[in-house]
Amino acid sequence: MNLHVAGTPAAPADPVVTIRGIMASKQDFFNDEEVQRLLLKHNMRVEVTARGSSEVVYEVVNQKTQYYDFAFPSGQPAADLIDSDRRKEGRYVRTTRLFTSPIVLASYREYAETLVRNGVADRHSGGPDRALYYTLDTAKFIELGKRGDTWNDIGIGTYTAPSGRSITNGNRVLAQTAGVCRSNSGATYLGLVAFVENDDQPVQTEAEVKRIAKEVRPLIVATGMPESDLWLIYVTPEGKSQGPVVVVYEHQFFAYQQDHRRRTGRPDTERVLLYPKQELQTDPGYISLNTDDGDRLGELLLKDSALRYRMAELGFRVIDGTDTAGTRRLFQLLDSRLVPRPDERTDYTRAELPELPLLGKLLEEVGECKP
Repeated sequence: MNLHVAGTPAAPADPVVTIRGIMASKQDFFNDEEVQRLLLKHNMRVEVTARGSSEVVYEVVNQKTQYYDFAFPSGQPAADLIDSDRRKEGRYVRTTRLFTSPIVLASYREYAETLVRNGVADRHSGGPDRALYYTLDTAKFIELGKRGDTWNDIGIGTYTAPSGRSITNGNRVLAQTAGVCRSNSGATYLGLVAFVENDDQPVQTEAEVKRIAKEVRPLIVATGMPESDLWLIYVTPEGKSQGPVVVVYEHQFFAYQQDHRRRTGRPDTERVLLYPKQELQTDPGYISLNTDDGDRLGELLLKDSALRYRMAELGFRVIDGTDTAGTRRLFQLLDSRLVPRPDERTDYTRAELPELPLLGKLLEEVGECKP
């Protein structure tokens, strides 16, 4: 019903525009109810088609009609493929970096402390009963898996389950990851393992790809390369029995801990985060595919203060002109929410992925992915 003021009909509200996108794991941003509310204030509604990052590339590159207004793959390799293809074809493309989130390993306190006792991880602030964050010696962790050591072998039985019995786990010490062919997190973790195995250098030749793939393939395929969302399993009571170390994104952990603090008044000290010593940031790119709704949404996400604050609340490192890594704003927010944050790191190496053609070869060799 239209309102009337002084006998004059009120101007009708601007229509809500539906903007369509295709994206991978960062779909949880647009699925967030607060993000949806903020977008509606600007007369926008976003519909998202969920795909793995490699499928995002395939659908955007091969779409016959301009169905999607934007694409949002979870990592830079997929974004680069879309950008280069559209430029080659003379089609519109504009990429905007909004936030970043490093690849991390989510675990549970008993397992992290077992790694500490074996000299494979170092604890951040908080002590053995309170620390939420650890730095992982990635090379030593990988070596445990290559040797075939199980959690029982390295002493998980020191800790007891709620039943009072010693924890037993005869599985190899490995990180469980989503499928490397579809998932950016899986492909990125494979790239990280390859980087570490190649003496902290990205593979640079096909010969190196074949050599490294032969070494690391057993570490990846042994986890079964599930296609399900590992994060959703991790936060369930059954998560520990299904995978004590899983590859996730940092923002998922930060968002979870903020929510847990809000609901319970305290952080979840059972679940912890392992930061690989070789840090590998994922750089999801918002890719506008047209100058209309695609650009309009991209500009809003880049400039709207409420939406950018919500990005930080969801755990992302929000990039701006004064904080290119996005760390300061995020850590200030965690402090204000009384959520412990990781120690400032000075002992890490910035990991690099191989160039795109070689990364594709690595995925084919390890995951038998179809090009």
